[in-house]
Amino acid sequence: MTKLSSDGIKVQLTVTSPPYFNARDYSHWKSYDDYLLWLQSVFSLVYDITEDGRMCCVNVSPVIEPRLKRSMESTRYPIPFDLTYTMCKMGWKFIDDIIWEKPEGSVPNRNAKFFTHRKPMAYKPNSVTEYILVFQKPMNGLIDKILRNTPKDVMNKSLVPDGYERTNIWRFNPQTKSKHPAPFPIELPKKLIQYYSFVGDTVLDPMMGSGTTCLASKNLDRNYIGIERNEEYFNLAKERLV
Repeated sequence: MTKLSSDGIKVQLTVTSPPYFNARDYSHWKSYDDYLLWLQSVFSLVYDITEDGRMCCVNVSPVIEPRLKRSMESTRYPIPFDLTYTMCKMGWKFIDDIIWEKPEGSVPNRNAKFFTHRKPMAYKPNSVTEYILVFQKPMNGLIDKILRNTPKDVMNKSLVPDGYERTNIWRFNPQTKSKHPAPFPIELPKKLIQYYSFVGDTVLDPMMGSGTTCLASKNLDRNYIGIERNEEYFNLAKERLV
């Protein structure tokens, strides 16, 4: 992204899902503070190359760090809330929080012991939701300015089809068939690209994993830029985009 910035390249939308803090083999940091600082460094660079008035959408959820032994507590990190504060401090404008609701059968069961004993203070609900946080880079004027400056033929090609989401609760299944350990379903970036960009725009995913955002962008006649430091996942993304 530093090179993109130095080359003067701008993007109109970012859709991404950061690695979960210490929840996968490929995503380990010394501390939660280090993780937040890393996120800050990434989204500061995204901010620099984002066109004024355009959006950044981040799919993220709280993460549980399991306890090491029975006598210790597990730790639940409020990543969406800390990230929102961090993004706003760096200059992004908070626009919306969209809730992705998954089927209960697709998530780990945290409720089993409580189901048997029903003791207060021991209640743990099954976590069936993730957040899609929507931010905007501030601009001089209102979004109406972007709409007025979009050519009519581009606008007509970009109109959102029937069946769009009417509320901020989106329900669809997680992706289960993938060589990547934590993929999101293509329906997620597809919706965000339709709602927050125009045909011909450039969509960025700075943590592209197996390339789902890039594939959705290609299918919707958007340009795309994907960045991935893991060579295995980068090659997987290239295979999907051929």
